[in-house]
Amino acid sequence: HSISGAVPLEDTLTSEHGNGSHIIDTETHIKYGPLKNSVSPYHETQYSELHTKANLCASCHNIIHPVNGTPVERTYDEWRVSPYAQNEIVCQDCHMNSVEVAIQIAKTLKRPETFANKRVRLGGKASTLGTQDRAIVHSHEFVGGNAIISSIMAPKSLRKRKHADIAKKRLQNAAELTVHFEQRGDELFKLGVDVYNVGAGHNLPTSLTQVRHIWIEATVTDDQGNILFETGKLDNHHDLDEDKTVIFKSWAVDEKGKETHDPWAINHIVRDTTIPPKGHSKHEFIFANKNNAKQISVDVKLNYRSATQHFTDALLGPNAPTIPTITMEHTIKAYVQQKGVWSELVKSYSTLEEEVENN
Repeated sequence: HSISGAVPLEDTLTSEHGNGSHIIDTETHIKYGPLKNSVSPYHETQYSELHTKANLCASCHNIIHPVNGTPVERTYDEWRVSPYAQNEIVCQDCHMNSVEVAIQIAKTLKRPETFANKRVRLGGKASTLGTQDRAIVHSHEFVGGNAIISSIMAPKSLRKRKHADIAKKRLQNAAELTVHFEQRGDELFKLGVDVYNVGAGHNLPTSLTQVRHIWIEATVTDDQGNILFETGKLDNHHDLDEDKTVIFKSWAVDEKGKETHDPWAINHIVRDTTIPPKGHSKHEFIFANKNNAKQISVDVKLNYRSATQHFTDALLGPNAPTIPTITMEHTIKAYVQQKGVWSELVKSYSTLEEEVENN
């Protein structure tokens, strides 16, 4: 990848924001980067303003179909209209720093160099041969939300496992969910689930959203363990019933109107339920309390997968790995009826203490 530093880039010659539009400099062998006054014993170096901007990332993370102009991947465009862009927070601020820094950026909508403790968490020397301290030393791990590819490429590599662990941690800090419960009739109840994009500077999910997806998994049971309602469960082949599941993704079709996951075959996008930065999506599920239970438990998860199992099997064949489900958020609540009124059952301090010890 060009931004790894292995391939020099001519920063003044980028033709457009997308479709791998970097122009490669194969003559001078100059390494460009965001640091001023940098010196290397191995090659010439030069400061590049492009490397400090999101435009650098746009070259690969905006993909437009070359024939029909359909936006196949639009991570840069999602960021460009977000509060992050309005506050001059760029891709590198989150994806070239630790998860902890990215969380702080999302909470404050401020760039990392403004943090009071920046030198402790971010500063240092840019290389083992460095002679001066830099306010920010960027990581080149470039971790996003993909926790499967690195482990497939090198399942025994500690470095790749670390990459997967960081991806999971990023996913588990990208969203929040809230749960609402109320009685609608003698037997009918409403479960409300609100999902918030609190930590990503782009949509959730992003990239090839015809393939990646996030969904709500919910199970409602009574005090006897009877299932009153459930949604978002994987079947025996690790696939979802999309017609009965709230899924955050996009749906694309080919020129004949048939759904497709192949980027080259996409003619247009027919539906998009991805959640924009600092945006939210609210959903309601209605179920019946058939046995007139006096206590009802609600278990809600927000799950993520890099691809469906069906897609992976079609792409990689019979030996395709099982795509793991990553739980981004998980909420469990219990509600009890007392004197005809339903209220949330609050756990005792000793119960909470026991749960903390067990986890």
